[in-house]
Amino acid sequence: MKRIASRNNPETVFAASLQSKKGREETGLFTADGEKLFRESAKPENASKIDRIYLSESSSERYLSLVSELLGAEFVESDRTVVFSEPAFEKISSEKSPQGIITVLKSIDFSKNYIKIKKKDLSQLEGKRIVALYDVRDPGNLGAIVRSAVAFGFSEMVLSSDCVEVTNPKTVRAAMGGVFSIGFRTVADFGSFIKSAREAGRRVFAAELREGAKPLSEIGIGTDDVIVIGNEGRGIPSEISALCDSSVYIPISPASESLNAAVAASLFLWEQSKAGN
Repeated sequence: MKRIASRNNPETVFAASLQSKKGREETGLFTADGEKLFRESAKPENASKIDRIYLSESSSERYLSLVSELLGAEFVESDRTVVFSEPAFEKISSEKSPQGIITVLKSIDFSKNYIKIKKKDLSQLEGKRIVALYDVRDPGNLGAIVRSAVAFGFSEMVLSSDCVEVTNPKTVRAAMGGVFSIGFRTVADFGSFIKSAREAGRRVFAAELREGAKPLSEIGIGTDDVIVIGNEGRGIPSEISALCDSSVYIPISPASESLNAAVAASLFLWEQSKAGN
């Protein structure tokens, strides 16, 4: 077990770098801050993804016993468990009030990346519910959508390559462990996914209010259908909408202009979760 006191120690600098996209891409690692996310990470099906554990000095007594219980005494005794002084821990945590435990995880194979998604790529997803996101850049929104998707029985998520990365600390935090329960596929040519999904017999709907859009209650949404959720501010580009079967919207009061992207996505997912029940 290592003990680090300085904010300028190489291990502290390395740990702090994982808060940035560049740091995560260069190291192939990302962080999950807090006890709940540690417990999710330490489950047998996820534990192999753990690279190391960071603890604050003030919380180390409590968490060392927890790490030993869930990962084994040998993990605690190795240099994969690091205890930081309070000033150093504050530097490496992305939380304003950190709980004192950060799990460092391997991002390799955490999600699959495609230039194009072809029909054959979707064959392995037959019978699985898919949610698709285009240009969702707010990490809190993405995390909240992941959390809702898991809650409503969705097992796969397809993201355009300009979405915020799933391993962003704020995304991981907002998902509340959901990132461990869903498969992620990122695609550069998002249109290829829509075309392939339709070729595979799935209907694809753009979640938006534009001319010709239908209210959600009228489309008879099914388990194999795919709803595309777009950027909260810019919406879904017309060239992407044109590839879909049609556009669909959730009727709301005239007193409100729109719904938050995560809230809208949750309503769509909840409605689809009832299909086939």
